[in-house]
Amino acid sequence: MSRFQRSLPPDDVPRDTTHEVQFRRPTRSARAAEDIRSAHGGRRLAAGVTVACVAIVLAHLLHAWGLSDIFPPGRDPGPAWIALGLVTVGAVVATRGLSRVPDWVFGTLLVALAVPIWLDVAATVDTLQLGITPTAAPAAAALLMPVAALRETRGPLAAAVTIAAVLLVQALIQAPEAGTRTVVGVAIAASAVVPVVLVVIAVRGFRRLVGRELDLTLVQSTVSTPRSAVGMRASEELAELDYDAEALLDDVGAGRIALPLPPAAAERAGQLAARLRVRLIEGRTDTWLRHAVTESAYLSRRVTVDDPAGLAGLLGPAQRDGLLLALWLIAGQRRTKASAPPLRVLVTCRDREALDPEPDDGRRFDGTRIAIRFDVSGVTARRVDEATWEALDNVGRHDVVVGADGFRVDIDCRIDPANRAGTATPSGAA
Repeated sequence: MSRFQRSLPPDDVPRDTTHEVQFRRPTRSARAAEDIRSAHGGRRLAAGVTVACVAIVLAHLLHAWGLSDIFPPGRDPGPAWIALGLVTVGAVVATRGLSRVPDWVFGTLLVALAVPIWLDVAATVDTLQLGITPTAAPAAAALLMPVAALRETRGPLAAAVTIAAVLLVQALIQAPEAGTRTVVGVAIAASAVVPVVLVVIAVRGFRRLVGRELDLTLVQSTVSTPRSAVGMRASEELAELDYDAEALLDDVGAGRIALPLPPAAAERAGQLAARLRVRLIEGRTDTWLRHAVTESAYLSRRVTVDDPAGLAGLLGPAQRDGLLLALWLIAGQRRTKASAPPLRVLVTCRDREALDPEPDDGRRFDGTRIAIRFDVSGVTARRVDEATWEALDNVGRHDVVVGADGFRVDIDCRIDPANRAGTATPSGAA
């Protein structure tokens, strides 16, 4: 179990440079990471929002039917509702089978909705004192609810706010004559924007949750990789190098480039060889942990890995999975205040002897232990999910050192001797 000890001493934490290299996912995984509107429950969410939209529109329609008998002569909500019905049918036909509403469809929908809104406002001007309020206009705003579930939420929210503002201004202008009935007009204006706001909050939370879980699923594939395996970013770079080298050799074999190589071709061949050597040398310590951090859209912004000897590759599958989950839970914490310092996690992997050559707990090191340290700033230990400590139990014995605005976790990991014997430590590693 974790033990809270003395205050965290000040440490010089290196600058976070992991996120400076923007990782570009391969096409298939990028499509999976971004397609959270039509898959992973997105369609069910849109279907539920559509049902709520239909209920709200029907409620406004019943309200319009109840007000039809008290409209002054020459005033009628019918044209506005007919125009709204035509717009609704056109929108359903245009978006049928689409998992995302294109910009041109959304723009056309906004222009079309302006017609029933204008007809409804014109039919209800100076009638609030009679208890007559707009009905087709707030119903038009409700049509933006399913749109918010099928595209970015800022556009539908801005459109709903604009409709509500128009209805609010109309109600306030009639306040001197309407008296207390102005409250009803303000309520109708609020009914145009509140449902859309609730949908936007729900959709954004859903997309954030699905995006995080999907990103974790994608990077968990690194847990089962060998110690010196390359990640997706390195695989793409090696594929490009392989293609360039094959193209150069093909030109030489086909006689398009003579031997000895011209200066330009020789320089190109030297650059390819240098890049390949650098990539292969880096691959010796480019472990699964570095791949997981680099390839994650969430970890790469907050986590830095300091593992020059590639010791994280010695961990077993269960230890790797626990370490990745603990990092995920810590890095996923949200700041309670906007003024709070950003969350940063420095992960240091060293030989246990190198990190603590003279232990004070009486334990003897037998060369089968490595030390992993988390230096966390920007979040306190008490705000971390309890599942973090359970995940670290699978990694090794760990102690927690509490600080004022962060904490440190020292993990003593016992590794399989066969893993250490089967892989040589790079020379010159600290």
